[in-house]
Amino acid sequence: MAAMDDRKKKDDTTKEDSRYYKLYLIRDRIRHGLILFSFLNLLLRFGISINPYWIDEEGLHLAKEPDIRDDKKRYRIGPVDKAVVLELYKNLRWNTAELKERLASDYQSVGLFREDVLTAFMLMRYQSFAFRGNRIALAENEAYLENMYTYEDYRGRSLAPYLRYQGYKLLKSDGKTRCLSITQYFNKSSQKFKAKLNAEHSELWLHIGLFNKITWNFCLKKYNTAQG
Repeated sequence: MAAMDDRKKKDDTTKEDSRYYKLYLIRDRIRHGLILFSFLNLLLRFGISINPYWIDEEGLHLAKEPDIRDDKKRYRIGPVDKAVVLELYKNLRWNTAELKERLASDYQSVGLFREDVLTAFMLMRYQSFAFRGNRIALAENEAYLENMYTYEDYRGRSLAPYLRYQGYKLLKSDGKTRCLSITQYFNKSSQKFKAKLNAEHSELWLHIGLFNKITWNFCLKKYNTAQG
C-alpha cells in the first residue's frame, strides 16, 4: 500500500497538496494573530532563535472527554505507520531531518480516521524528548506528546482535542499517567488547543540560539501542577 493511501482516497485532494499552501499558511497565521510567532520563525532562517515556551502537563486527570462536531461513529483511532509519518512530514513541509532522528527513538504515532481517511495525527514519545537543545528525561509513567496536526479540510470539528484525549487513554493503558508537551509562548493557536484540554503550565523556559552553534535554555519559572 502506498504511503499516502493511509491519508486519503486516491481521487481526493487537500489544501496541503496545493503548491500555494505556504501562501495559505501566511494568510491563516495573520488571521489567527500569529504574526509575532511567524516573525520569530522567520528569524530562524538567519540563525537567530528567541523562543520562550512552556512545558505543559496534560492527561486524563485534567481533561474532560471532548465531543466531535460530526458523526462520531464514522471515526476510529488507529496507528500510523512510520513510513507514512515521514511522507506526511514531507507534504506538510516539516523538518524531515528531525523526524528521522525521532523515527529511531521509542515513540508511537496515532491517527484519527474518518472511515478510511486520516484526518488528524500526533506523536507520543517515551524515555526522553528535546526541544531547541533542551533534552529532558521522562519517568516510567510519563510520555511526551508532539506534532498534533489536523488537516485543513477537517478543521472546526474539534478533532484534535478528541484525538488527544484518546491518546491519554491509550497511554494510561500502558502505564503512562502523566503527559508533557511544549507550548510556544507566542503560538496562540496552540494555547487555545491546550486550554480545551485544561492543560497546566509546569515550567516556563527561554531558548536563545545563534547560527545553530550556540544555544542556551533558561528555566524562568516553575508552577505547581496537579500530578497525574
